[in-house]
Amino acid sequence: MKMDKITIHIDHINSRFILINCADQLTADKRLLTSLKRLNFQIYFGDVLIPFEDKTKIVVLDEIQNLLNKFGFEKTLSKETIDDVQSYEREERLFSVFSEKARKIRNDEFNLFPELIRSFEEFQYILKRDLERKLYPMQLLSAFHMAFAQNSCNFSVPGAGKTSIVYGAYTYLKQLPKTDPRYIERLLVIGPLSSFAPWENEYQECFGRKVSSQRLSGDSTVSRERKEEHLYSGKPAELTLIFHGGVKILQKEIIDFLKTNATMVVVDEAHRIKNPYGVWGKSVVEISKEAKSRIILTGTPVPNGYEDLYNLFQFIYPFKFKSILGYHYANLVDMTKNTIPDSPRVKHFIENISPFFIRIKKADLKLPRIEEKIIDVEMNRHQREIYDFIETEYIQSFKVNPGGSIKDILNRAKLIRLRQASSNPALLAKPLKDSLMNIPDLDEVDPNAKYTDYSDEFVNDSEFFHKICNYSLLEVPQKFVDTKNIIKKNIITRNEKVIVWTIFIQNSKDLQSYLYDDNIKSKIIIGDTPQSERELIISKFNDPKNFEFQILIANPFAVAESISLHKGCHNAIYLERDYNCSNFLQSKDRIHRVGLQNDQITKYFYIISKNSIDSVIDQRLKLKIARMEAIIEEEIPLFTRLNDDDETDLINALILDYAQRTK
Repeated sequence: MKMDKITIHIDHINSRFILINCADQLTADKRLLTSLKRLNFQIYFGDVLIPFEDKTKIVVLDEIQNLLNKFGFEKTLSKETIDDVQSYEREERLFSVFSEKARKIRNDEFNLFPELIRSFEEFQYILKRDLERKLYPMQLLSAFHMAFAQNSCNFSVPGAGKTSIVYGAYTYLKQLPKTDPRYIERLLVIGPLSSFAPWENEYQECFGRKVSSQRLSGDSTVSRERKEEHLYSGKPAELTLIFHGGVKILQKEIIDFLKTNATMVVVDEAHRIKNPYGVWGKSVVEISKEAKSRIILTGTPVPNGYEDLYNLFQFIYPFKFKSILGYHYANLVDMTKNTIPDSPRVKHFIENISPFFIRIKKADLKLPRIEEKIIDVEMNRHQREIYDFIETEYIQSFKVNPGGSIKDILNRAKLIRLRQASSNPALLAKPLKDSLMNIPDLDEVDPNAKYTDYSDEFVNDSEFFHKICNYSLLEVPQKFVDTKNIIKKNIITRNEKVIVWTIFIQNSKDLQSYLYDDNIKSKIIIGDTPQSERELIISKFNDPKNFEFQILIANPFAVAESISLHKGCHNAIYLERDYNCSNFLQSKDRIHRVGLQNDQITKYFYIISKNSIDSVIDQRLKLKIARMEAIIEEEIPLFTRLNDDDETDLINALILDYAQRTK
């Protein structure tokens, strides 16, 4: 039997498609009926009604047409529907032109486009008038790209001044007429708690006045009612700050806030929302649908692989991201596993997304020079005996199994113990889990692991057990002595400041006590330092005029993302280092970043115990750094090419070094 042609009409008033007089035909097939249910269809006097949201209208129409084709129905579109499709296609062509202009801006190739030249001149004029901080050329170009695109990613390296770039774009968009569809009046920043104070402080640096801000995370004194009051206020604060994990709890309220406030939503350290199936990622993408402008900030856009970009682009273009990417999530996973970075496939992918991201590389920053100095330390007698005893015991087991991946829990624990012995043997008396800020990889593999078992296995000798437990009574670690000497000679006498990096919690406390005994004041930031206290310490330390204390002792896990220390400090001492290259480079970037005077020298001192794991880490880390720095300079740095969590090569190098030292 020949079927009648089905007409698809659009009802704009009620936001629905009407499939005219065909209900009986379409519901006769059970499989088609199931698909229609998924589209939330209704039947009204023989017509089939299918609702849509304005932003998904064309997607729903495509799905309807595909279904009708699949089940053999002829179709036609009403004049109103045809007009809508043509309008959509016209909009897509305009988006294509817009994308090409965005690409020209990010590549600094827009000198042949008079309208873009005029826009850039106007942009510079507005920033010169309204922004107190002067942006350097690459920052200025990045801010112009961000303001032009409105929805974009900034993948610049740490220390490039991404916060200032956002404030530059925000300055321009905020001064537009309220009738302009690009107009922005507020900022919502989603980031780690450590980023809150920098966003508030940088606002003052950029605009010369304090910002009215409201934190929705990290302050236990702010009740749920107060948070909702802010989000539903007729005059909310200009800057709203919330932790990535806090968005889900206030998702509905944030969506309502964005519907009534022209807001730029910024996701800082956005690699934290990379998982499209995770709670954080899904909730942040959901609220983005109501934002006027969407900005992604991260220096590590693909920590695991190209698939990590999927959710970032879903955030900036929740309704267009699939066509922009040109690849499904599974395709990107496959690309990471089976494609080399300079292959045509990867180049095509980067070409697809290039209009919507910009990246300032380390070489672009043209930072002033650094000086690095190795301080070789001879262990004192008791420390030497303890270290040699433990190393001898461990080397034998390393030879049997040199694995240092996440699965090799015991080996990784032994490496930690060797680092403790080379730094301060008193640390060996503490359970391993209490010694570090965190050991996430150990916990993920075996949540029931008995860390005390790891620390006890080498102390079955009563003599060494006694020496370890009483080490602090026998001698002061030579690393502490040399650190104090550096501070006295290079810091105190020159009226400068220094940050001392230490991996181990107890070392920070022991070193602080040791310095205090010589009337040297210091402050500590570790994992359990309260956020308010942490911000106060950083504020004082970063103030070039404040010399209440000159030494900050910190753990790289606690003082990592989103914190700048370069205004007040130009020296760093590394009491010890682990084998994580990313953490090490990030710690260096805390004091070596944009904003330094051209003649400012940044100094790093590395305290290394001779004939120990320290020197092996130093040698292997140099090779690792060279490889990682080459990766960092790429357009989209694929960090999985450098496995930062596998210490197998460190173990092999340690075995070789031990053999050469003891032959």
